[in-house]
Amino acid sequence: MTILEELFSTIAEFRMYVPYAESNISFEQLNSSAISAKKQIVLILTRKVYSDIESAYGELNEALRMAMANLTMAKQLVFDIVSKRKNNVDIYKHEQEAMRRSFIENYYNAMDTVIQLLDTKEDFPSWKETRYKKLLDGLKIQSTEDFDMLYSIDLSYLFFFRTIPIQKEALDDGLSAYFERAEDKEDVLRMLHRCLAKQTIAIALRRFDIIEFPPTIRSLFDDSKASRSGKDEQERMLALAASLANEVKQELVNIDLLLTSDSSGSVDTNTSFNRPDDLIMLMPC
Repeated sequence: MTILEELFSTIAEFRMYVPYAESNISFEQLNSSAISAKKQIVLILTRKVYSDIESAYGELNEALRMAMANLTMAKQLVFDIVSKRKNNVDIYKHEQEAMRRSFIENYYNAMDTVIQLLDTKEDFPSWKETRYKKLLDGLKIQSTEDFDMLYSIDLSYLFFFRTIPIQKEALDDGLSAYFERAEDKEDVLRMLHRCLAKQTIAIALRRFDIIEFPPTIRSLFDDSKASRSGKDEQERMLALAASLANEVKQELVNIDLLLTSDSSGSVDTNTSFNRPDDLIMLMPC
């Protein structure tokens, strides 16, 4: 049995989720791409959760099928293009890029649905035991909805889930100390949560491919167009990451002032450190 036959009974059923797949293609031809696709999904869901969804029925199983079918075709696309060119069928670069982008977008939308449903269902205890879900308990932004209110990610459950370790990294790099100092100061905590969201996005921009980002962020880059310039795109991603990091740095300066003012009743300046033995000498005119 091939990987796809675990989810789809026939190639016709598979094509319901990717209607532009060739009608004469077989599961055997797709198997190498399907193995890679399953591995990528299992890395997110874990093998136990994948198996539980695989044997389930309803909307969750449908979403997993959609994700698996489209990711498989995205990975298979390059091989199909080579095969067609050998048969003297030309595919333009912008057409190839548009097809791949459509497959990937369908995959991410489906995975958003999978994770959203897992978060709301009680009959999948294996999901609650995954490493990322356990890690989430110690973070300051604990839901997709909360993150989206701080920095728009189009309510992407997949993107939020994938940035869980990045959020922890941002906290470990110094932001957690600010949360400890802020304690119950609601106005400062709101500022800190926004800083955390921006810092998480800034780190993600250095780590992820732009196609992995939600549409609102992705639309800022060339990837939303038919053509794609890797060098320009990377430079713009790094520029946005630097801009967000600078915004966080400036906001933390303001937070420092607020916390210092609250604790001492005055803001420390360079003149606050004068010592009694620092004599002021006045010269006669």
